[in-house]
Amino acid sequence: MAMESVPQRGSLEETPLPRLLLQLYGARFGGALHLARERLEKSFRFQEGLPITAESNRGGETLSQQLVEAGVITPEAQSEVAGYVEREHCKEGTALLALALIDAKGLVQAMKDQVRRQLVACFGWPCGEFRIGDREQAAAEAQPFRADLYALLQEGIETHWSTDRILADLEPRMGRFPRRNGCFERIESRLASDPGVQSYLDALDGSQPLWKALQAATTPRAMAAAWVLDAADALDYGSAPAAQAAGNAAPEIEIRVESAAASAKTAGAASAAAGHDAARGRTPEAETLEREIADKFEHLRKLTHYELLDLDPTAAAAAVKNAYLAAAKTYHPDALARSGVDPQTREQANKVFAAIGTAYTVLSHPRKRKDYDAALRNDEPELDAERLANAETLYRKGEILMRSGKFKDAVGFLRPAVELWPEEAAYQAGLGWALFKKRPPEVPAARNHLEKAVELDAGNAQTWYHLSLVLREVGEANDAAKALERAKRIDPNVV
Repeated sequence: MAMESVPQRGSLEETPLPRLLLQLYGARFGGALHLARERLEKSFRFQEGLPITAESNRGGETLSQQLVEAGVITPEAQSEVAGYVEREHCKEGTALLALALIDAKGLVQAMKDQVRRQLVACFGWPCGEFRIGDREQAAAEAQPFRADLYALLQEGIETHWSTDRILADLEPRMGRFPRRNGCFERIESRLASDPGVQSYLDALDGSQPLWKALQAATTPRAMAAAWVLDAADALDYGSAPAAQAAGNAAPEIEIRVESAAASAKTAGAASAAAGHDAARGRTPEAETLEREIADKFEHLRKLTHYELLDLDPTAAAAAVKNAYLAAAKTYHPDALARSGVDPQTREQANKVFAAIGTAYTVLSHPRKRKDYDAALRNDEPELDAERLANAETLYRKGEILMRSGKFKDAVGFLRPAVELWPEEAAYQAGLGWALFKKRPPEVPAARNHLEKAVELDAGNAQTWYHLSLVLREVGEANDAAKALERAKRIDPNVV
């Protein structure tokens, strides 16, 4: 992409920030990107299309303040940094190194974190303006500071974008069949994973339409990954399933014949080599870690959030954060890759770490923790919150498809939403209407779900109106008239 095709200024409503960042990366932009919203202004410098530094006119977003919040330096040390900057007229990074408050490696990581945090915060702006500054080439030594773009995009979208917004972007390709292309592996390797992400990636084989593949994207992180892979052109979209598009081409099969003795010899050599490699990588520490992970994985569904983090229910907020960081040192995929544990254990650990992440998300949020504690006291099912979240995600996907007139596709989302949470009137009503509107319709099932919806919520005019249409379709004119009258009493403008 040439830089000439990137707008030099504009609105973040018209050109959303993640798309703008992808455009700058495609043009290998070097220079400054200025973002502004009301009185807040931020500037980011780029090298080869990747952000390397960040500046803000908000005092609380300085590098030293970030290090104070992370516990790397004290507030007293921050005052020393401010004094040094004022005396020497230098940047905070220079002052931190000169005062020996951080080493060079720590400074690089802190600056990368600063860029990431400030850009991610901008994903949540409801409006704003951008301006591209003069192009310039950053010095070669700036390369270590470059942020990981795809990971940053995923984090920003996961944190600040709603499912509706993501689905609105993906809607034009809902009926097409996505499959991985040559760019996929490079981009996928940069994304954070969880069970929802992995399930979605597994579905991208060209055998099913995008709307069906998205059923596997059951977490906000997975939905963000879906957006990034689509926007970064890591997927090719076919008009038919991959197997069908391939036609009747005969597969190429290579047949090799070898003697039983040769086969046994080869198998024996492979087994010996595997045993040697396993023995070489095994340590007592790895065996202990494998047992610990296996035990946690076996009891995963029974453990409370507190037990997952090895915390007492009275633990303070700081203890929750410290417990999560300690768990990450054990269960994070990067840590496991260096530990020597076997592949099966790493797979189990990924699921444990995803559960630990959920536990931290709940316990680090005061209101969510309060609700969770109440659920524990009342002995309510632990998975209710997760079940409701999954159902809501499915419903939102189905709602987007219904607004586009794709009722048959919408049923694929709405039916599992109802199965997860049948007590929600909106889910029942949505499924009932989609079943009635799709072709061919399923009128009896549509009626059942709409009648269930008005039982759960008798005050929704739209549901009563839809039920009246279904009743009229099956020839029950009197009941249809009563339902329509009920709808108009609630909202005279419902028709």
